[in-house]
Amino acid sequence: MLRTTGILETSGVSFTTFQFSGAAFRWWVAYERRRPVSALPLTWQEFSVLFLEKFVPQSRREELHRQFEQLRQDGMSVMQYEMRFSELAHHVAWLVPTNRESIRRFINDLTYQLRLLMTRERVSGATFDEVIDIAR
Repeated sequence: MLRTTGILETSGVSFTTFQFSGAAFRWWVAYERRRPVSALPLTWQEFSVLFLEKFVPQSRREELHRQFEQLRQDGMSVMQYEMRFSELAHHVAWLVPTNRESIRRFINDLTYQLRLLMTRERVSGATFDEVIDIAR
């Protein structure tokens, strides 16, 4: 359906490239044909939502949504929590539409002690990866 085809490197930044096959390819071609020529390119967020709605059953999306909403660091290390957070966030992209929202949700569900250390002053202007480094 969707497979990694390689790594594209430009200006020192690496991007993973993907290629559709089968039903996903046919869906994408049909979707692109329906879009107006003047339409702006989809953001990753917009694409993710469309793709999930098409290829992930509603019951599975609801289960992933529930898991994301209930996710707390609790007994996990920061690394384990971040991995699970990122995995689930991929499947519920509409819940974390911006970097700031991802950071807010990530911090809110850290252990109480870590949450206290993650003051606004300390994470203001930080990227999601920088917030993870601070939490570690």
